[in-house]
Amino acid sequence: RLLTIALAMFVGYMLPFQLGPMAYNFYHNYRQSIDKLHRDIERYGKLGERAEYWEAENQRAKQEHEKIEAGLLPGGNRDLVGAKMQGLVRQLAQNTNITFKSLAPPDTSLNTGEWVLVIQTMQFEASSKTLIAFLKALKNAKENLAVVTLNVRSRKNKLTGTIKITGFSRMPSQP
Repeated sequence: RLLTIALAMFVGYMLPFQLGPMAYNFYHNYRQSIDKLHRDIERYGKLGERAEYWEAENQRAKQEHEKIEAGLLPGGNRDLVGAKMQGLVRQLAQNTNITFKSLAPPDTSLNTGEWVLVIQTMQFEASSKTLIAFLKALKNAKENLAVVTLNVRSRKNKLTGTIKITGFSRMPSQP
């Protein structure tokens, strides 16, 4: 009889104060983990749907980066970049039958350490047709070249003037 009373007291105390809260906490944690799994599955599903978009966006950014890199003037230092710019402008002028009177040394003094802005000034003589062809050749050059200033004077069906062209290059980092 004493054992029955002790068992009843044990069950009366343990069930509501120990086993009940333990069972409730176990069930509550189980439900939270299931809800978290459902949210994770939903989130990963959305990420999977957006994966194609981000992959295409990544490819577009890589192509744009390659295009920009291809448009830079090559050279390991400022003098080589300036020489490349001068040779390029001279070649485009010759290809489009522009007569250049003078080709100033390229200005490579504007730089940020990693980037160099090259400015090439040229005095020329041309017809309107050859000048337009030269400007188109500058625009269509593989390197990204931009006309900063263009001063033109007309005299006896000949155009004379000065043009400033810019290009960019990236300098290798110094060890």
